[in-house]
Formats: sequence, C-alpha cells, structure tokens
Amino acid sequence: MIRTLKLKMALTNEQKASLLRTMESYTRAFEIAAQWGYQNRNANKFAVHHGVYHTIRQEVPDLPAALVLTAKDQACEALKVARLKKAPHRRTYAAMRYMRREASVHISKGTVSLASVDGRIKTTCYFPRDFNRYMLWEVRASNIMYERKRKEFYIGVMVKKEAPPREEGDILGIDRGINKVAVCSNNVFFDSKRINSVRGRYAKNRAELQAKGTRSAKRRLKEMSGREKRFVACESHRITKEIANMNYSVFALEDLSHIARQRWVTKGLKVKLQQWPYNQFEEFLSYKAEEGGKQVVFIDPTCTSQQCSRCGHIDRGNRVRGWFRCLKCNHQLDADLNASRNIARFGKIEMGRLHANQPNATDDEEGCSGAQEYSESSCKPLQM
Repeated sequence: MIRTLKLKMALTNEQKASLLRTMESYTRAFEIAAQWGYQNRNANKFAVHHGVYHTIRQEVPDLPAALVLTAKDQACEALKVARLKKAPHRRTYAAMRYMRREASVHISKGTVSLASVDGRIKTTCYFPRDFNRYMLWEVRASNIMYERKRKEFYIGVMVKKEAPPREEGDILGIDRGINKVAVCSNNVFFDSKRINSVRGRYAKNRAELQAKGTRSAKRRLKEMSGREKRFVACESHRITKEIANMNYSVFALEDLSHIARQRWVTKGLKVKLQQWPYNQFEEFLSYKAEEGGKQVVFIDPTCTSQQCSRCGHIDRGNRVRGWFRCLKCNHQLDADLNASRNIARFGKIEMGRLHANQPNATDDEEGCSGAQEYSESSCKPLQM
C-alpha cells in the first residue's frame, strides 16, 4: 500500500528564500535536459544523463547532484509524454521531486531535513492526529510544493506498507448513478438528493455572480472556488467508508472509463457525466478496501440495467425509468437494485476467472446473485 501525506512545513523567511532559489535552479536543470532530449530525439534517462549532466553541473553548480538527477528524470518523463514532438516546459515554482536521502522525513519526530542550494534546511512539520497510523510506515520519496497565494511550502511524503492478506468472502455489487450515488446488492441505497441540491445552489450562485461581473462578484467567485469540489469529495469519502466497512470481501463495480464516448450519450447527458465524480468514487473505495484486506473488481457494464437478475432475460423494455419489470418472468424491483445484483453476479464470474487454478471455480455462476423478491420493507434506504 502506498499513500501520500501532504504536510505543511514551518519555515523561516530565509529558508523560504533558499527553497525558492532551489526551485529556480531545478527548473533550469529541467529545461537543459528537456532541450537536449528534444534536439537529439532521445528520452532515454541514461542517454540524457550522459549528454547533459556535466552541462547542468556547470550551469547550476549550487544545485545538489541528487536534485540534478531528479530534474533530468522528470524532463525525460515529460519528453515521453509529449512523444518528442515538442520541448516540454516547466513552471518556475512547480513541485520538486526529492530522493529519500535528500529529504529526510521522520514522521514520529515531526522533523524534516531538506537539501537546497544553500545546504541542508532543517525544520518541523504539522502532523494531524489522523496521520498517527502512518508512524511505522516506510518513507519512500518526497515532493516539495509551493503555494504562491499563501506563500507557503508543503511536502508530499510517499509512505509504503505491505498490504494485509486478502479475505475470502461474499461479493457486493454496487450500481452507481447520477440520481442515486450508489445502490448495493444487499438492498442498501445511498441517495444523491443532498449532493444535487448543494451543487445546484452553487451553480445558481455562480451564474448570478458571473452575470454581474463586478469586482466584488469576482472576489466572491474566487472565495467560492473549490468549495463544491471539497463538498463532493467529503460525501464520496463518507459513502465509500460505509461501504468498505460492510461485511464483504469483494466489491464489484462497472467499468465506466469510456461511458462518455458511447453513441447513445446525448450532449446534455455528456455535460452531466463530466460533472459526475464516478472515478473519484472508485479511487476512494479502492484504497479503503485495500487497507481492510479487501479488493475491488470491475466488470463490463453492457446490459447490466436491461438484464433480469432472476432469469437473465435481456430486453430494453424491461426497464421503464427507475423501475424494472421482466417481460419474461414478470420479476419486479427497483431498476438500480436489479443492476447491482447483476453486477454482483458478474463480479463472482470475474473472480472465478482470476482463480482459474481452483477446480469448479465458476460452476455456480447461474443464480449466484442471491436475488430475492423485492419488497419495500426489505430495502434499507440511507439518506446521505
């Protein structure tokens, strides 16, 4: 397991000025390496190292050798991303990458020692209480970030720990949507009324302030920026934490990475999909499940909402808005609940494929979703 901790550093004005000069030298080293790689059509780290290392040491002699190497590595990575079609550029005060020895971080003591153009900088960091669980984790690397608005420096510490052994147990299918954040195959609903109402209020306020266009309106828009994003992230954290704590070892989700490219997606729906944080939900649930020895599997979303979870009949007419009624067996229940049970069944099949060395791994694919007759009393909606 790998996590990144963002910590605020307590620096004096002299130390801040030293780090700013270090960032300027780091950017200069990046530009030299990127320009050489672009001109020679080569993004190999070893080739760029032999081509520019001595030049960088002459241009920026005060920059520590380890930072020269990381600046060169970042330039090579940027060249590969650009496919050598153009020379990449870097903002002067963008984040710097530090190796383990060049940024010595002691989480238990709350101290940090950094290399700079003026020598080592020793300071302290603020560690929230929630970070106490990372005390025994291994520190792998660090990034130094500078926020120009606040004129503050932060360090992003990457820590690593072996993941706990995975548990063996049942599979929970989760259907995600815009009107309902998540519907689980165990009849648990997570509504999105509160999220949609708050986002609608922010959208209305933004439209009114943008229409005014005054200086005070622009100042208000600047204050509002990021609030909606933080609110949605907080709700995603709360929901995924509750799901990850359920008594299931595997969580099955639909692979929605290409949903916006489907032919049936209209222009209006595409705008909603772009504002829908389904990828954030996946990331939060994945790392929370990993900490508990659980895992997340992804299945093909084709026909999960049109297929009957009882008999397997597929028909577009089975689903009418939010209600599902099978035209073959007359099975009726909430449409999203039916989809979540199909996802759970497909997730079990997917897990059977992963463990192909086990005999009879997929013998019980038929009817493995545990679907039962839907009743209003059997479902437990949760108002989030």
